[in-house]
Amino acid sequence: MSIPLNSYLPKEISWLSFNERVLQEADNKDVPLIERIKYLGIYSNNLDEFFRVRVATLKRLAGFAEKGIEILGYSPADTLKEINRIVLRQRSYYEDIYTRLINDLASENILIRNEHQLDSRQQEFVNNYFNDKLKPILMPFFIRKETKITSLKDDAVYFAITIFHEKETKKNRYALMELPTNRLPRFIKLPSQNGEISYIFLDDIIRSGLRELFFILKFREIKAHTIKVTKDAELDIVDDISESYLEKLSRSLLQRKTGSPVRCIYDRDMPGDMLDIIIEKLKFVKQDALIAGGRYHNLKDFICFPDPGIEKFRFEPFPPIKHKDIDRGCSILSRIREKDILLFFPYHSFDNFIDLLREASIDPAVKDIKITLYRVGKNSSVVNALANAVKNGKNVTVVIELQARFDEEANIAWSNRLHEEGAKVIQGVPG
Repeated sequence: MSIPLNSYLPKEISWLSFNERVLQEADNKDVPLIERIKYLGIYSNNLDEFFRVRVATLKRLAGFAEKGIEILGYSPADTLKEINRIVLRQRSYYEDIYTRLINDLASENILIRNEHQLDSRQQEFVNNYFNDKLKPILMPFFIRKETKITSLKDDAVYFAITIFHEKETKKNRYALMELPTNRLPRFIKLPSQNGEISYIFLDDIIRSGLRELFFILKFREIKAHTIKVTKDAELDIVDDISESYLEKLSRSLLQRKTGSPVRCIYDRDMPGDMLDIIIEKLKFVKQDALIAGGRYHNLKDFICFPDPGIEKFRFEPFPPIKHKDIDRGCSILSRIREKDILLFFPYHSFDNFIDLLREASIDPAVKDIKITLYRVGKNSSVVNALANAVKNGKNVTVVIELQARFDEEANIAWSNRLHEEGAKVIQGVPG
């Protein structure tokens, strides 16, 4: 029996239900407190990628009108409206959970303070932190009529700064400034006493020093409100026979940095004139998601919330299981010659695989190593082992998937490094 297409739920709507299930874990009191905070970060990180890819694709298809419906099987424009409705509802739920978690932390003597809630010792610490670590790297830029702000980074958080002139009859000035969350931790531990554990957002340390940053201007007040822009991250790889696959992908990655915005989250307390400027400069249209939020954005950083060192607030870590066929100090290759060995990750330690590569790289009987890589770690022991194998005279062939989403730049860098080391590198399959 055939089922009409309109009987199915669009996959994008179904995915939002999955992500709401992640959010429910943040609201689950049976989950340890710090793990609940991490679930907020996981939800945020998931939603970022959803907008970069799925919403961006829907927005493109919506531009094709009837052809877009024919390609997708349902209306991309209607789906975008439904996505915005669901995301706004989930946003409200998210903020409720966040408020409850802050209160739960406070009940355990773990406090997240803002710049107005500091004692004298904490204020001195914040002043020193701002001057020593932040002031040298903070670079605001003013928004003028001719200013283009399409260069805002996709994975960054910005302050939209309103500088109120000392004379109310004079025009206000506006500026944007990226928060250096890629260089400094988002959460900073404050000096505390009486058993209290206190943290402050990096955002609020910057807020505390804004007057010092703009001292050269005449103002009566400065206010900073957070914005976060999400851009279309789909890659357009032009079929140009004069370019290699690597060159095409590298060109597409550069274009991603200037992709069209598909979502803007802003502090709901932002002055209306500043919000109007941002909407105009980013060229937002009605199908783009413009979401009013709280004081802090880019909350995927909750994934890395500091560990207060209290065991009951964390899941108990599971130690890896020792593989029954792999003994310490014994050759893994010799065991493989006797029987197949299957590793189950994450239950078995990944060190078993690194040990295998290391053994292969120094075993005189091994002539060739062939491997396929999709994603590898930031400081990859796999790549280091393969590079070492080349140095030991092995013929190393690596198929590396350049289009591993959001790891493309890292994989290009690994591809270049392996090529420089002397490995034969096959750069995935286009398409």
